[in-house]
Amino acid sequence: MKDRIKKSLLSITGSNLKVSESKKSISRKEKQRFVKLVNHLKDINSRASILENDYGINLFYYEDAHYQLFEELLEEVYGRDVSQVIFWWVYDVDDPKNKEYKVKDEKTNEEHTIRTTTQLYTIIKKLKLFKEK
Repeated sequence: MKDRIKKSLLSITGSNLKVSESKKSISRKEKQRFVKLVNHLKDINSRASILENDYGINLFYYEDAHYQLFEELLEEVYGRDVSQVIFWWVYDVDDPKNKEYKVKDEKTNEEHTIRTTTQLYTIIKKLKLFKEK
């Protein structure tokens, strides 16, 4: 679709046209990608827990290599601090809508309550924990 729009604009304006995505659009996509990724990891972890609790099937040894890979990739993409917060959220936060979970800003000692993955992203961004690009 983007290519078709770009070709249409080029045919109207000529070859000197430069089309670029706005910073707001890029930021929105980054947020959506982060939330989707973290929610998928949380779902995978939840399913493994259900299998173990309900059926006695422990997938730890099978999944461990996968989680190590996820951890390394997330650390490379987002940085160490953010990857630690992500895995705290994935492994330790059970039901954020019914129980209060907080992230503490070590610089100001301010605590931020988090109930959703979107709020997690917003607080990480506010605290400037994301790795510099």
